[in-house]
Amino acid sequence: MENYFKRILELFAKNNVSPDARDAFHRWITDEKHAVEKDAALNDMWNHLAEGSRTEVTPQMRRSLKLVYRKISEQQGNTQTRFLHLWRAAAAILLVALVTTIYFTAGEPPVKDDLIEQYVPIAGLTRLTLPDGTEVQMNATTTLLYPQQFTGETRSVYLIGEASFRVAHNEAMPFIVKSNDYQVTALGTEFNMRVYPGDPLLSTTLLSGSVEVRYNNLESARILVPSEQFTYNKNTGEELITRPDLFDVTAWQRGELIFKSAKLEEIIAELERKYPVSFVYTANTLKEDKYTFRFKSDTPLHLVMEIIAEVSGHIRYRIEEDKCYILPLQ
Repeated sequence: MENYFKRILELFAKNNVSPDARDAFHRWITDEKHAVEKDAALNDMWNHLAEGSRTEVTPQMRRSLKLVYRKISEQQGNTQTRFLHLWRAAAAILLVALVTTIYFTAGEPPVKDDLIEQYVPIAGLTRLTLPDGTEVQMNATTTLLYPQQFTGETRSVYLIGEASFRVAHNEAMPFIVKSNDYQVTALGTEFNMRVYPGDPLLSTTLLSGSVEVRYNNLESARILVPSEQFTYNKNTGEELITRPDLFDVTAWQRGELIFKSAKLEEIIAELERKYPVSFVYTANTLKEDKYTFRFKSDTPLHLVMEIIAEVSGHIRYRIEEDKCYILPLQ
């Protein structure tokens, strides 16, 4: 049975699947049925990552990938609880594998030192300074890959999740943030970039300076000016430039939660990054209505859920240990 699960995982990892197929996969892998077999299949995929690939998996890549896997696993607790979030671990591992492979094969200069991986767990925020002096603040469940030293003609890093960059100015070496087929290039500027796995919307908000955003498999490009936000929908190919409230865009840096015209499913996805809790619900429990909320950084989850339940008018909730059950109002 383990081979059966491994085959499903491989097919999902190696192919572009439709949004419906991706949702079905997420439901399947988060189902606790056959959790042990699925866990074994994931570990087997991990151990044989290089098999059948035309690109060699280097020791640097394996070390970085193992750190990601270990850190994600440490956040999940026991096996049963861990599997409620395991599709995120799988997505992160596969994406890190992809972008790390690209890093070593996309024409970048050879990297002499190990690639450093910084992972922020659920409910966390992290600040760090890169080797060139660039300041980065990372949101929860975010991974950043960067070399110990920048060499060559560019300063390239890889992002999975959300981070704000205050780039050290260096005209001779543009600073590039890559995420699969989406990237932002800057010289000396400040911008916010959001590229979470499973989220169809990719966005970049420019706070100061100037950046070039490349998208649509890097075939299209836009130049942003300060206060502009570029959003790209991977599923539909739609692109949009707006001028949002920058205070709202950077709210996560202060630990705040701000939702504007967001569906409950989108709100729950954000809450799962903010609080160490698994949300359990059925698809037909949540309606397509959109809501606007603003919560301070120290707002406890039970108060957040009380407000959401009261405003929505069609759900109730129950928090038990590390799970929050969303139920239809009876």
